[in-house]
Amino acid sequence: MILKKYLSKQAKLIDSALKKCLPKDNSLISRAMRYSVFAGGKRLRPILVMEGAKICGGDAKSVLPAACAVEFIHTYSLIHDDLPAMDNDDLRRGKPTSHKKFDEATAILAGDALLTDSFRLLCECNKRKDLVITAVKLLSEAAGHKGMIEGQIKDSVELKNWKKESKNKLRKKVIHIHKNKTASLICASLKIGAVLSGASRNQIKSIEKYGWEIGLAFQIVDDILDVVGDKAILGKRGSDKDNNKLTYPALYGLNNSSKLSVNLIKNAKKNLKTFGKRASILNQLADFIVERKY
Repeated sequence: MILKKYLSKQAKLIDSALKKCLPKDNSLISRAMRYSVFAGGKRLRPILVMEGAKICGGDAKSVLPAACAVEFIHTYSLIHDDLPAMDNDDLRRGKPTSHKKFDEATAILAGDALLTDSFRLLCECNKRKDLVITAVKLLSEAAGHKGMIEGQIKDSVELKNWKKESKNKLRKKVIHIHKNKTASLICASLKIGAVLSGASRNQIKSIEKYGWEIGLAFQIVDDILDVVGDKAILGKRGSDKDNNKLTYPALYGLNNSSKLSVNLIKNAKKNLKTFGKRASILNQLADFIVERKY
């Protein structure tokens, strides 16, 4: 099956599950939660949860609650990232951001609600208790102060005057930001699916290495697209430059950044050799990450 068709099919399955997970009443907070979750998106992270399960011999559909939990976390991070105190974006994926559609207070609380509900969803996985506890730990670590939050505070708050620092320091800092801001949740998505399917230590180790590589590559490509890609159509082009962000293109230039992302993908796929033919979708996903235009 062509990858795009497969991803579309999986995204529809996830969307159906998300509709069941979200509140259905007409209250302000419920409408804001639904609006943000269904404001577009590739559903990459929940798909990775399912593929992490599948490649380790598990049932992809059985981890749908965990996949939805990860998407809740991802959506909450985008809501807060768009706020005036952070990136101050009016549009996301061509639509008004949550604080523009509603107001800042509602956006903040919608993000808080999605974050909190994500752990409820994860606990609803019909799996062994010890596996669910491990998955909760993985998600909280990836999204917490030593994961995604660490990356975001460095990215949006602490590194406003990065151009004054030496290149050697900046190389380390940009890797640190990208690994935590983006790669941590991408890697955790795969590991959560694998763990809930009873994967072996070696399988999880291989999945983890693959996850870090594609996660870092994903953010590098995202930075490139902010400069030259279809984000212009979606109302996001130039956001990083306007906010004086430390990015790979800003530090290395577009061509070198592109080469770095390609090398990361090559290394990522090497880590899946142990899975044989079962790695087909994840190998194709890795290629999609560097070839995407949005």
